[in-house]
Amino acid sequence: KQVKPKQLLYILEDLNAEDLKKFQWHLTNSVEDDSRIPKSQLKNTYRHDTVDKMMQKYGPVGAVEITLFILNKMNLNYLAETLRTKHI
Repeated sequence: KQVKPKQLLYILEDLNAEDLKKFQWHLTNSVEDDSRIPKSQLKNTYRHDTVDKMMQKYGPVGAVEITLFILNKMNLNYLAETLRTKHI
């Protein structure tokens, strides 16, 4: 089953502003070099912009994988589980 962008948006909407910034930091810093999204593309972006950038960079499957990776890295396991069980 393919995840739609709005399903990732639902997950990011559960992040508070500080956690969203951390999530975006991970997209630019803690993934492999060729998988990073440049900081300039995420600076002052809203949740839906972040989802759009992830979908463009990673595709639907990759966007889910990177989201799960980052949520687990941030110890937001309940959100990772929500994504796993309700959206994929």
